[in-house]
Amino acid sequence: MEPYEKAYYDYQTQARGLLTEDSLLARFRKLGKWYDGRLKRYLPVDKQARCLDVPCGFGNFLYFLKGKGYQNIQGIDLDSKQVELAKLVGLPAEQGDAFQILSGEGASFDLVTSLDFIEHLDKGKVLEFLSLIYDGLKPGGTIILRAPCGDGPFGAHDAWNDLTHQWGMTSNVVRTLLEMHGFEQVRILDERPQPGGIVDTLRWLVFFPAKLLADGFCIALGMRPPAIWSRSMIAIGYKPK
Repeated sequence: MEPYEKAYYDYQTQARGLLTEDSLLARFRKLGKWYDGRLKRYLPVDKQARCLDVPCGFGNFLYFLKGKGYQNIQGIDLDSKQVELAKLVGLPAEQGDAFQILSGEGASFDLVTSLDFIEHLDKGKVLEFLSLIYDGLKPGGTIILRAPCGDGPFGAHDAWNDLTHQWGMTSNVVRTLLEMHGFEQVRILDERPQPGGIVDTLRWLVFFPAKLLADGFCIALGMRPPAIWSRSMIAIGYKPK
C-alpha cells in the first residue's frame, strides 16, 4: 500500500463515522435490505457453500451473507482498521492480501465477491485478480463484483470520488473482462431502488417510468440510452460447470 493510500484510508475510516457497533449495524441493515432485494437470487443455494469476500472492508457483505444463513464465509482485507471494525460485530474477517489468498487455495470457493475494489487496481492487476478468482472458484461457482459505472451522465461521481481510484469503466468493459476470463452468463445490474419502507417502495415504483422517459429522451436526441443509469453497477458471472 502506498503512503498516500494509507493516509487516505485512515482518514476515511474516521470520516465515515462508522466506528461503533451500533453505527456499523445500522449501516449493515440498510445495505442488507438492498442486497436482499437485488442479489439474493444469485447466491448459492447451499448454505454450506464456501464464500470469500475480498476485500471485505468493514464487513457489510459478510454481515449480509451471515444474515442469510451462510455458515462458511471468510473476509480478507489489507487494511487492519477495516478488519478491526468487522470483528467488532463478530464477522469472520482477517487481515491479508487478496492475491495471496486466492493464489493459495485452488478451486475451492463457491462464491467470490469483490465490492468496490477493481477500480483501485491498475489494469494489469485487474486481469491478474480476475484470473485468480476464476481459478479459485469451483466449477459452477459465482463471481459478484461492484464497481463505478461510466455509462450514464452521473458515472463520474463514483468513478472519481476516491483519491485511490485508478481508472473508470463502463458496463461493456466489465462484461468483456469477465467473458475474456472465461465467465459465462454474465449479467450487469443497475443499482435501482428496492421496495421496502414507504419511501423506498415509492422510489422503486417511480424508477420504471422515469427510466422509460429518460431512455426515450436519449433516443429522441439520436443517442443510445445508457445500459446502466446508476453511478455504480453489479457484475455477475459463472465459472462453467
